[in-house]
Amino acid sequence: MPDEAMDVTRSWFDTWNRGDLDAFIDLYAADAELTPPASWIETGTFKGRPSIRRFFEGLKESWSGQDEAVLRELFRAGDRVVSRMDWQVRGRASGIDTHLDVTNVNTIVGGKIVRQVHYLDHAEALKALRLAG
Repeated sequence: MPDEAMDVTRSWFDTWNRGDLDAFIDLYAADAELTPPASWIETGTFKGRPSIRRFFEGLKESWSGQDEAVLRELFRAGDRVVSRMDWQVRGRASGIDTHLDVTNVNTIVGGKIVRQVHYLDHAEALKALRLAG
């Protein structure tokens, strides 16, 4: 049986890696909320597609060349979908290659991401979901 929320999450990776920002942003509901990791400069919650788009455009401006989000793990946690990835990027100013271990927790309703929270610590994401002790 198809799982629309899992398919949306897989599309998130596909559209990002293709560089199709329009299709990528269309995966979010018009009033979606996105919360990046607390340690990032771009902190706080971004609300609505235009704000979320600016956030991701800012990330792309910080990196040089093609970045890639490699899906490592994908599973359901109740009504949410958890995706763990290795985000491979190169800093524009530093030229340093970086591999970020990022876990996204998505709430998907009607085929759209309505809430997404990013974590740089997988254990923290699981704790927030009450899946770890």
